[in-house]
This record gives sequence, structure tokens and C-alpha cells, in this order.
Amino acid sequence: MSDQEIKSRILETAADWFYRYGFSRVTMDELAEKMAMSKKTLYKYFASKDDLVQDLVQATMKRVVTQCEAICTNQQEDIVDRLKHMMTYIAVEYQRIGKPLLEDLQRHSPYIWKQIDTARREHILRNFAALLHEGREKGIFRKDIDQELVLLVYTNIIRDIINPEILTRVPFSADQVFAAVVKIFYEGIMTEEGRAKYLQRNSAGQQTALYPPLADGILTVADK
Repeated sequence: MSDQEIKSRILETAADWFYRYGFSRVTMDELAEKMAMSKKTLYKYFASKDDLVQDLVQATMKRVVTQCEAICTNQQEDIVDRLKHMMTYIAVEYQRIGKPLLEDLQRHSPYIWKQIDTARREHILRNFAALLHEGREKGIFRKDIDQELVLLVYTNIIRDIINPEILTRVPFSADQVFAAVVKIFYEGIMTEEGRAKYLQRNSAGQQTALYPPLADGILTVADK
């Protein structure tokens, strides 16, 4: 196994544990034991747990930013489908990363959290805002709702509802919650004209892909 393959395996295992338990509750000893690897070998690739989680965060943010930009610029999808695709993709990623890790990084590793926050503000929300602006200019989304307020509402929905802790308390699957959030939020910002066009298109048998298959193999969620 090459050094790159070993490093990728370490990052994959670390991601599973960090996402599930957070940053502070996972030790390098536990990770080495989980991978049947000596601590000496683990430290050969990552000098500290901070270095490990920083590499993990950077790889994750790079993938998320790349995918969001691909969704935003995909002219084969109309603005409606791109926005829904973007919303669902971010929700799935937030759920996958998990609240324990995000809160841990905010408290104990602010410099790593800053990388996440910067990527969110400068790339992810910028693309989301661009889609909202395009939809408003085309008359699909309402102009009487402030765009910054729409962004604020959406990010708080994702933070407070789409997370494992909340999902375990409600009698719905993650897919059902995703579909409901997207439907309520998305249809609420549409103009009457935009909603009529969307419903007419669907009634004609042109099913809209809410979350088309992605290159990295993330679960597909179909529009219902």
C-alpha cells in the first residue's frame, strides 16, 4: 500500500469517528487501534490530532465547494432544479459531518473552524446567493423577501433541524425531512408565476430531480 493510500485510509477512518463523536472525544490512540496501526505509523503521516482534523476539514471543504460550484454553473439544469439541488446537497453534507464535530471545532479549534466558516461564507453561500439572484431576475423567486434574510433562514434551518440529534426525535426518515424542508422553504420564495410553471411542468410528466446522482456517490433523493 502506497503512502497516499495509507493517508487516505487514515483520513477515512478519522472522518467516521470525528463525525460521530466530535473532535475532543477521539484520541490518536483510539484511531491507531481502530486501524490496527502503531501510533508511530500514525504519527508518521500526521504529527498531531490537530493536523489530522485540519487535513480532513480542508479535503471536505474543497469537495463541497467544488460540488456547489458545479451545481451552480450547470446550465443543463434550470434555476429551480439547481437551487433545490444545492439546498439538498448542503443539507446532506451537514448531516454527514455532524453537529458534535462542528460544535467541538468552534469551542476547541477556532482556527480550523474559521476555515469552515470562510468556505461557507465566501464560496457556498455566494453560490446560493447567485442562484437566488438569478431566480429573482427571471421572475421565478419573489423580490419582496430580502435575499440576505432568505440566506439567514436557510442556514438556520439546516443547523437546527437537519442534524442527527433532531432526526432521532421525530418519526420521519432523513429523506422525508429533507423533502419537507426543501418543499416548504423553496415553494415559499417562489412567485405565483414561477410556482405555476413548475407545477405545470411536473404535471406534464417531466419529473424534476431534486437531488441527481453525484460523482462522489452521495445518496440520491428523488423529488416526490
